[in-house]
Amino acid sequence: MELPSKVLVYSQILGLSGTAGTLVDIRPEGCFELRLTSQGKLHAVLLPVTQTGIVLAEPEPEVMLEDNIER
Repeated sequence: MELPSKVLVYSQILGLSGTAGTLVDIRPEGCFELRLTSQGKLHAVLLPVTQTGIVLAEPEPEVMLEDNIER
């Protein structure tokens, strides 16, 4: 994953449920460094890794499964 990345953020601490943001860094202290928009302004936010869900905003490309695999 390249940083910064567009993500969806889930966090009970801030009451976020799929909020769009940008993941800027994963700090060695155990925090995600994010940029989130609140009240029309961009804010820097640090959220603990253990209590935060992050989903990449861009879906994974579909992979065609092979039916005939030689073994």
